Amino acid sequence: MIYEKMIETENSDPMQSAWDEYRHALTEYIWDGIESYYRRAHLAEKGMLRDQDFLMHVDEPLELRPVVAIWGAGRCNDLDLQMLAPYVRFVLIDRDLDAAECARMRFGFSKQHCRCVDLGFWEIYEEEERFFETLLPDADDLHLSEYLRQVLTSVVELQPELAEFDGAFDFSVVCGLASQLNARFAGLLQCYQKNPHNLPRTMAIMKEMNVQAARRLMEAVMTTTKAAIFTANEIYAAAPAREERLAGYAQIWSEEWEQILDAQTPDNTFPKDVEGITCQVAGSREFGLQLMRAQEAGMLTVRHRSGLIWPFSNEKYYFMDVLTAYCKNNEIK
Repeated sequence: MIYEKMIETENSDPMQSAWDEYRHALTEYIWDGIESYYRRAHLAEKGMLRDQDFLMHVDEPLELRPVVAIWGAGRCNDLDLQMLAPYVRFVLIDRDLDAAECARMRFGFSKQHCRCVDLGFWEIYEEEERFFETLLPDADDLHLSEYLRQVLTSVVELQPELAEFDGAFDFSVVCGLASQLNARFAGLLQCYQKNPHNLPRTMAIMKEMNVQAARRLMEAVMTTTKAAIFTANEIYAAAPAREERLAGYAQIWSEEWEQILDAQTPDNTFPKDVEGITCQVAGSREFGLQLMRAQEAGMLTVRHRSGLIWPFSNEKYYFMDVLTAYCKNNEIK
């Protein structure tokens, strides 16, 4: 079955060395964001504009450290958790708990230092994905779309149990996750060489699945996170030979967002695109809209936004939108 081969390709271990530069840059971005948050809190408490002597506490007892949740952690090949380990505790969130446990053991963390959980915020079962593959050789647009509608209905009706984790995380890290929540269905369509133009109903319900998944992810992150959110979402993909062009987009993105945030308006609205650059990746696009709606609704305050290049595979690089947002109820003035 094609499904089995597709699952095998999700193992990112072979890309560890190729991701070195990206992993360091992304982890450093998150660390800088965490340190900046506490620096701002320190200055606000002291009534100071700057304090050159401020340092994050190192190797405090685990129970006193802030909690950093890694959403869609998998095997954590895109983050260097060792860089953050002396300062924080971790919660690795993934539906594949075996992969998260592999990451925990690879980094050498105790279960007290690093907890692995499945929050079930978007619960699609492998059996549902496997059955979708059995339909692909013969089913028409109507049958495929109706099956996916049934899957969507069952997922939406199943509410995640988040009471234990309400406000449990100081920081949440959500990198490259939103695009993956329904990606296996899209991947199977592609593997079976189905033409999207011949499947209008199926494509419409898949779009709705991405909308609902992004909404559910956003609700879960907002429910569980107290201080700040760090996200990295795919904007645009290209072959490695076009890396220079992607880097140009990333630079434009970073420069334009620096100006936008410096001139932020009181109504919290942002432009729909920057220099004509819009998100082309399903799932990622819908989650980006959720972030902007949260900003406009006063739930989040975007503090920083820039571009980064992720050498995802030997065939494909991504231009990533990297963002820091403070949760409004705990925003530091």
